[in-house]
Amino acid sequence: MADLALLLLTLAWGTTFLVVKNTLAGTSVGVLLILRFGLAAGAVGAVVLARRDRLPTATLRAGVLLGLAMFAGFALQTLGLRGTTPARSAFLTGLSVLIVPFLGRVLHGRRVGPSSWAAVALALAGLLLLTRPFADDIGAEVRAGDLLTVGCAVAYAFQIVYTSEWSPRHALAPLVLVQVATTFLLAPLLLPAEPVRLAATAATAGSVLYLALAMTAGAFFVMNWAQRHTTAVRAALIFSLEPVAAALFSHLVGGEPLGVLDWSGGALIVLGVILGEVGGALASRAAAPVPGT
Repeated sequence: MADLALLLLTLAWGTTFLVVKNTLAGTSVGVLLILRFGLAAGAVGAVVLARRDRLPTATLRAGVLLGLAMFAGFALQTLGLRGTTPARSAFLTGLSVLIVPFLGRVLHGRRVGPSSWAAVALALAGLLLLTRPFADDIGAEVRAGDLLTVGCAVAYAFQIVYTSEWSPRHALAPLVLVQVATTFLLAPLLLPAEPVRLAATAATAGSVLYLALAMTAGAFFVMNWAQRHTTAVRAALIFSLEPVAAALFSHLVGGEPLGVLDWSGGALIVLGVILGEVGGALASRAAAPVPGT
């Protein structure tokens, strides 16, 4: 049941890239993030109030720091979608999983195993195929969007590293609330980046509600519930399908053209993510002490 929940969540997450891209056609980035995270914060806050959870200073501090990484990730990803395509954005965002071991090395002195190096080699090959830095068929606006999305992957990697460090020490709902609320409070910083626009249409309202309630507030709770009932490796393998789901959804529903090089580059990035996760899990299992020895 937990694996099915994660699979459905991953497939749903894959739709958000196209939804955000389409919403940005009539709404500015800052306005979209304010609405998305304001509604999400209200929904999570209602849960915290209903449960009467406390908000200790330590949880507030950890949540704000995680919220800074969350804001950076969402801001860069959303700004990047102004230029790049939903499928490219999804594949590039997936690089965050591969950056995590190297941040762990820099920040905590943890060893980077051979599988991580091999995974990065695969992902870099995929990145070159996908972005084609010396090709003439990719415009400057798309390249700028790709660069912002790579920055988003780095921000998400920081969030992953410190969520693993801090989340076991704090209650789930209050920690999520502070992260989402921090992103909401920082979102107005993006308003000067472009003219403030809001397409007051039913489609925009539906997209904002979907992104805020289902894909932000609800997704956090589903993810954390499911990961308590399955292994980290199984969860990581399921999450690695998100770029594939995003590319398929954008191609089939949004009509995004994807050539052989696009699919090949995206496939190499996904394979790199899978190799990094499985290899890391196998190395940890091999290094664990055998009971009774």
